[in-house]
Amino acid sequence: MRKRSGRVGRLIPLGIALVLAAAHAPAAESKVKTLMAGLSYDYFSRTVVWDGDTGSSRLQASLVSARTDLGFGQGLTLSLSAGLSLTDFEGLAFGTLPISLAYDASPIKGLILGAELEAPLLKSGDFEIKAAGRFVSSFGMSKTWPLEGFSVEGEAKGRSSWMEASAGPRVACLLFGAFVPYLEVSARWLRADFRMDETLEDLQGRETKRIKGDFSVSVALGGDARVSDRLTIKAKAGFIPYAGGVDALASVGLLYLF
Repeated sequence: MRKRSGRVGRLIPLGIALVLAAAHAPAAESKVKTLMAGLSYDYFSRTVVWDGDTGSSRLQASLVSARTDLGFGQGLTLSLSAGLSLTDFEGLAFGTLPISLAYDASPIKGLILGAELEAPLLKSGDFEIKAAGRFVSSFGMSKTWPLEGFSVEGEAKGRSSWMEASAGPRVACLLFGAFVPYLEVSARWLRADFRMDETLEDLQGRETKRIKGDFSVSVALGGDARVSDRLTIKAKAGFIPYAGGVDALASVGLLYLF
């Protein structure tokens, strides 16, 4: 079971405040200086305890999206993304339905919208510190499964949604020219729900699982590599520790400069 400390919880508003403060500094740069667009893939897993449960389960999400990076000068960048998500809920059980269910189906499809902001905080020699904040929301589509092994027909229908916000410092090394590696530490906040409806002839029931706010901290190594005057590859991989184990995150994107 993940521990939720007040210290971790305070990192989210602190990180967001850093992003907003840094964004205010170059406010005069209101015009878009650069425009990049492309595709990105993101993956993360989170071991969580749903409200009312005693045991943990794992939420895993894969995101494929179109992405646009808007550069406003002085290191301020706003990224917007939209695409599809596949979310799996390994180990999630529904015990208050007429017939108890354990989720063991394929991932649920959904639509995602996201935004990310990078803003400079400090530059010293070949090192630069930025504040990075991101928000992603997934709106799941409904999915239906037949209830098998009964003398009458039945079905279960599930729908899920989740949102995650993260914020924290990013320390980049500028020694290598076209390749900029960085270390990122982020506080992360996750909210999710999964509604399951069940019908078996005259028996009907509904159960909703919720996570009102799960806090964690991630550490990641990443890098931006300019492979040509127009093409840039952005990649990142990291881990999210929790009591008893470690979750993972990864992302890769290919962007074209217009």
